[in-house]
Amino acid sequence: MKRFNENKIIKNILENSKLKTDSKYPANLDIIKGIGDDAAYWKDDKFAYCTSTDSLVENVHFKLNYFTPTELGKKSIAVNLSDIAAMGATPLGMLISLGITKSQDEEWINEFYKGVFELSESYNSPVLGGDLVYSSNLFISITCFGYRELKINGNKDVFMDRSKLQEDDLLYVTGYLGDSKAGLEILNSDLDLNVESTHHKELIRNHIYKSPRVEAGLKLLNNGVKNCIDISDGLLIDAKRLASASKVDINIIEDSLPISNSLKLVFPDDYKKYALIGGEDYELLFSAPKSKKDILVNIFANLNVNLSVIGEICKGEGEIFVDGNLSEITGWDHFDFVL
Repeated sequence: MKRFNENKIIKNILENSKLKTDSKYPANLDIIKGIGDDAAYWKDDKFAYCTSTDSLVENVHFKLNYFTPTELGKKSIAVNLSDIAAMGATPLGMLISLGITKSQDEEWINEFYKGVFELSESYNSPVLGGDLVYSSNLFISITCFGYRELKINGNKDVFMDRSKLQEDDLLYVTGYLGDSKAGLEILNSDLDLNVESTHHKELIRNHIYKSPRVEAGLKLLNNGVKNCIDISDGLLIDAKRLASASKVDINIIEDSLPISNSLKLVFPDDYKKYALIGGEDYELLFSAPKSKKDILVNIFANLNVNLSVIGEICKGEGEIFVDGNLSEITGWDHFDFVL
C-alpha cells in the first residue's frame, strides 16, 4: 500500500514534463513558468500573460445542501480569480466546463451562471467559452487568464511567483485566517443555523464566499513585491510551497496570526489550529524586505484590507517552523490517503 500526496504527484509530473526540454516557440515568445505555481505565465514583446485552472467537485469541495446555485457560481469564479490575484495580474477572461448530473435542470444551470456572470463581469473577466457535459458527479472546471502590459526592457520578473522569497524578508498575510474552515465545521454540524449567533453566520459567510484579492495583488506587484501565493489549502501547506520553491525556511509566529473575533468566540479552543491548517481562506501570503513595511501598511490601509506580519524568512532548504519549532505540515490535501 503506497501513500502519496498532492505535492508529490505534482513533483512527479514536473520531473517528466516536456517543459524541461527546449520547445520551439516564436522568437519573441518566452515561456517563463509552467507547472508548480499559482499560474503558468509567458510574455512577448509587449504583454505578459498567465493562466490557471481549478476544479470544484461535489462532495469533495462543496455540498449542494448549503450552496445555492448562484452562490456556487460566484465561489467558482472567486476561487479561480484568487490564483490570478496571487500573480499580480489583471483578469482577462475565463473558460468554464460544467459537468451536470440528472439532478440539475435548466433552472439550476441558469441560476449557477447568474452567479458566474455577476462576479466575472464585476472583475472585467468575461466568460469566453467552455463546455457543458453530462457527468455522474457534478463538477465545475474553470481556466482563468490574466495579463500585464510590459514596460520598455521588461525582464522575466513580470509576475509574482513562489520562487522569489529572500532571507530576512518579513512574511505577510492579508485578511483573517481560519474563518472558512470554521464555517465548514458549523455547516457540517447538527446546529440549528436559524437560531445561531451572528458570529456563526459570519463564519459560514466566509466559507460560502470570499472576495478574491485582485486589487491587492495588483498593488503588491506594482510596488515591487516579487512572491505570493493564495491560501487555498491552509497556511502551513501553502507556506511550505513558498519555502520549497525558494529554498528558504519560514518561521511563523503563532501569536501574530490574524484571527477574527467570530472565530475566537465560536471556537475558543481551536482557533489557532484553524488559522494554521484551515483551507479555503483565499488570502494572499507573501514576503517583502523590511524596508517595504511602511509602504505596504499604507497600501493596505487605503484598500481597507487587514495586513499582518506573521513571521520571517530564514536561511534554509524549505522547512516551516512555528515559534522556532519545526512544524508538521498539515492541511487540505486531495490525495492524502492510502491506495
